[in-house]
Amino acid sequence: MSMTSTSTSVPEQAKLPEIIRVFSFILFGVLAFGLATGGLFPIIGLRLQEDGASDLVIGLITSVFFAGTFAGSILTERILARIRHIRTFSLLAATAGISTIALALTDLPAAWIGLRFVTGFCLGGYYVVVESWINYASTNKTRARSMSVYEATRMLGIAISPFILGFGLGGQPYILAGLLFVIAVVPLVLCPLDEPHQNPPGTLPFMRLIAGAPLGVLACFVSGTVNAAFYGMSGVYGERAGLSTTEIAIFIAAMLIGPTFAHPIMGAAADRIGRLPMLFLASAVSATAAIWIAVAGPGFLGLVVFSFVLGGFSHPVYSIGVAYVNDRLDPGDFVRAGGALLIAFCLGTTVGPTAAAITMSILGDAGLYIFLAAILITVAIGAAFAVAKSDNTVRA
Repeated sequence: MSMTSTSTSVPEQAKLPEIIRVFSFILFGVLAFGLATGGLFPIIGLRLQEDGASDLVIGLITSVFFAGTFAGSILTERILARIRHIRTFSLLAATAGISTIALALTDLPAAWIGLRFVTGFCLGGYYVVVESWINYASTNKTRARSMSVYEATRMLGIAISPFILGFGLGGQPYILAGLLFVIAVVPLVLCPLDEPHQNPPGTLPFMRLIAGAPLGVLACFVSGTVNAAFYGMSGVYGERAGLSTTEIAIFIAAMLIGPTFAHPIMGAAADRIGRLPMLFLASAVSATAAIWIAVAGPGFLGLVVFSFVLGGFSHPVYSIGVAYVNDRLDPGDFVRAGGALLIAFCLGTTVGPTAAAITMSILGDAGLYIFLAAILITVAIGAAFAVAKSDNTVRA
């Protein structure tokens, strides 16, 4: 017996609890994915270091994961066109589980490179599946809140993950993470929401998407840049600032926990007062927090507080940008748009760490936060111009 929903979208006047209820099956899957992925990065880095792997090998294994994410964001559209959302998610989650558990079975760097690429591919595909589904089931009046609930759940899973997977010994973290990937399949298979309709692949060229909503694409690119730059270089900044390993972990965790609290608030505001004002606010406040860290050089407590603010306001730049783009599209193009926006995000993750490192080499350690502020300000300026343009159009 197939399960169908009574409605393919969140009611336009839905409150936050109702939005959570509508997407509860998807959100359980998202939480499981976050728990499976967040703690693996430090665990894998430490494992490789203990096994005597060179910095080049560690960097390569990290890079191929993101290369896989990039490939998954591009190619999943065609998988969805053939087997739809539920079966695609099941395929990706099961494959991610197998490739992660297999890490416990071998120490060969070449095998780890291939396995991490596969897991990264599955993660990129998972983003396309879930985000297009949430956008499809939302209306223009609820889309930002729906995306913010998804992002908050995802960040919560990633933030908690190191504490869960970190308790494992030997190969246990990989087995536990693999099981979490597989567990994610269960709620998605039971999801009563209708699967999204999809227009034929290629009906929305990437360049046309950029021309139609350049600010949304910029927001996704900047979000990827900021995230990767912070997570790639914040440990270096903390070590040079004289922080202990525990203190570094705490201020990085603050950057992760901030979005969990901020996303629902920012999403509700974006649905109420508009995408552009909130996109400006999110990027301007987070840029200000970064500038304050760079200029004031606060101690540990100040760094934790401003990292919380920086993460809380910078992460919603992505979800608001996605909502801004999808508001202008036919629902059948959401899968294509989701893949294109993830490409922009992945390009940002590729550029971010290197650009931040170059800035730090020129300006000193504070260059990390100067770079973050500068890239976030581009979104604030773009949003301000878009607001002014829309005001002039209304007056005309």
